Amino acid sequence: MSHFGLLTLIFFLFGSSQCDTVVETADGKIRGILQTTRNGVNYSSFLGVRYGQNPINELRFQPPKAVEPWDDIFDATEEKGYCYQVPFDSDLETEDCLLLNLYTPVDLASNASAGLPVMFFIHGGGFVEGAGILEVGVGPQFFMEYGVIMIAINYRLGPFGFLSTGDSIIPGNAGMKDQLLALQWVQRNIKYFGGDPEKVTIFGQSAGAASVSYLLLSPLSEGLFRAAILESGSALSPWAYQRDQVEISYRTAGILNSDFNTNNRNSTQLLEYLQSVTGKEIDGASKNLTKKIEFPGNFQISKGFYYSPVIEEESETAFLTKFQYEAFENGSFYRVPVLIGFNAEESLFMLSRTFHRTLKEYDNNTRYVVPFDMHIGNSDELLTVGESIKKFYTPDKNFEDNKLAGVQYHSNQDFDKSVIKQAELQASYVPVYFYEFTYSGKMGNNQKHLNGSGAVRHGEEQNYIFNRWYSEDIPDNTDLSKFSEQDINVHYRFMTFFTNFAKYLNPTPQDDETLQYIKWPTVEAENFQYLEIGTNLTIKNGFPKSEMYLFWQDLYAAHGVKPYDTY
Repeated sequence: MSHFGLLTLIFFLFGSSQCDTVVETADGKIRGILQTTRNGVNYSSFLGVRYGQNPINELRFQPPKAVEPWDDIFDATEEKGYCYQVPFDSDLETEDCLLLNLYTPVDLASNASAGLPVMFFIHGGGFVEGAGILEVGVGPQFFMEYGVIMIAINYRLGPFGFLSTGDSIIPGNAGMKDQLLALQWVQRNIKYFGGDPEKVTIFGQSAGAASVSYLLLSPLSEGLFRAAILESGSALSPWAYQRDQVEISYRTAGILNSDFNTNNRNSTQLLEYLQSVTGKEIDGASKNLTKKIEFPGNFQISKGFYYSPVIEEESETAFLTKFQYEAFENGSFYRVPVLIGFNAEESLFMLSRTFHRTLKEYDNNTRYVVPFDMHIGNSDELLTVGESIKKFYTPDKNFEDNKLAGVQYHSNQDFDKSVIKQAELQASYVPVYFYEFTYSGKMGNNQKHLNGSGAVRHGEEQNYIFNRWYSEDIPDNTDLSKFSEQDINVHYRFMTFFTNFAKYLNPTPQDDETLQYIKWPTVEAENFQYLEIGTNLTIKNGFPKSEMYLFWQDLYAAHGVKPYDTY
């Protein structure tokens, strides 16, 4: 983002600020700012609100602790940074990042007991990057015009959130426990902002959607929310789970102290050492390790981010102790209504000048395209399955000469099949609404297209629901005069579906001309119906991308070894 663009964004986000507003919560007083949307809706913003204690020193790698009450007025008029990011460095990075942004359209001076539904957003970024702040484009203005409260959180990422020694010393999933703590904060405090603690909907995109999925699976989630929206991610996504976290944890420490590479496998000593160094050193070690160990045969987006959720030992505080696939299959999850879906070609983001090198490696060793979650140990069988996958996607030539096949493989393998499978498994137990997003417009802001592929890439739907900076030409996407009528229709439809679901647990509770009077059907165990969100809204029968999905189902049935974790 250019300096000019950032200044313009700040003007639009904060230029309409009128004055401060102070709310007294269960923890203490918080000062926010009053603002106005482009369409004249007043709302209050509370930025960088602390929901957990600073997770440093003895709290590093441990479950978070709730904030202690304060006597002064907490300043929530400015953002305060985000959690350490593995792929890059920034002046905004800090360990003191257990913060949330809260936006409410309620007039707190006269109607604090309004009891509005609450939409709680969990950002994506592969558990290694991302944030829930305005600076990265998680703007609330559209939501403020739909009568809901919006919250967006930060949670610990990379080694800080997902290091694990596989035992009780560093059990793992600290980042997921951050999310739980933030939801507990909402239960304790949302009434002071005009919200109803019994009407919380969690929603997330990519790793945020996988987080929502994991929250459905965690026994610690009950009572914290009543509905869930998942955009392009699942706990079944192959990138959302790490089977080798203990080794990765020691190798992370080994970047800083070679003793941990081979000789030392003592969990207590590992914890003591990593609590003694700086956060910046750990952050640097995680980045260096990622560069050292990632290759096409262990590509994080296909095989598991190196710092991501894990199965923990059984304990009262364990976030996750059962494999994801079996838990969904057996109904061992928090049973609330679900809205879930994906975009037409998620992996268009992989198109780059180096993509052909990855595809060439797949041609040289087709074992690389076989998912780890099939649990195939025999080398010959791995080769057989790999050749079957290659033949399905590019029967007449190599992957290297067929970028379209490579993108479609990654869309299907990394995103589509797992999202469909979660919906299919959950449909026997709860209402599940499924969508495929196929419309490509200026508002989607997608610069990468490929002939023959779907036109909507990973994350593109976020541009229709959050206000954010695009360019110096479009510094604020709430200026709808910059977009076509079709773009605006898609924007209205996404906002209506999501906020209806938060309000009524049904995305189409009544006839609505904006929604073309459709009634969005739920997925049935023996009848997969879904909504295609394109230029028009179309209800479809059968699996989306059915040829692909049936191919993978048959492949798992013939070669996969249960119990599955991801899919």
